[in-house]
Amino acid sequence: MIKPDNLLVLQDELVTLLKSKLAALSPAVHVLTPDDLQGEDTGPVKVQPVPAVNVVYMGHRFSDQAGRQRTDGKAALVAQLFALEVVTRNVQTLKTGAAARLGGGQLAMHVIDAVMGARLPSAASPLALVAGPGHAYKGGMQYLPLLAQVDLLISR
Repeated sequence: MIKPDNLLVLQDELVTLLKSKLAALSPAVHVLTPDDLQGEDTGPVKVQPVPAVNVVYMGHRFSDQAGRQRTDGKAALVAQLFALEVVTRNVQTLKTGAAARLGGGQLAMHVIDAVMGARLPSAASPLALVAGPGHAYKGGMQYLPLLAQVDLLISR
């Protein structure tokens, strides 16, 4: 475990892990952060590349539970939550979305396999999948969010 100097270090490490684990898939999977999807200051939002996994930092939680913070206040485990949004597009069954759901479900299984129990270099715990929101489908685009939680140790 590396002592972090950036609260968001685990997002970069998670992106690196997913790019490595999903590299052999065809078609190529885009692993993106919200910065990758932003348009220019004067332009529109970029078009969502597909297939993709959007890695989004959803926040963190400091705990006051014994064992998660030192009694002198100089160290704490911070639980961080990340959305791993699987995005696919398939218009073969535009009305029902069945083809997009199939592609999204298959890619989601690859993502689950990549992160389940994986250890990031700066993390104090393995990645754990947690309950998340349901999927969304619109106009051939399937959005299937997976949530992963991981601890970051912060100390002085």
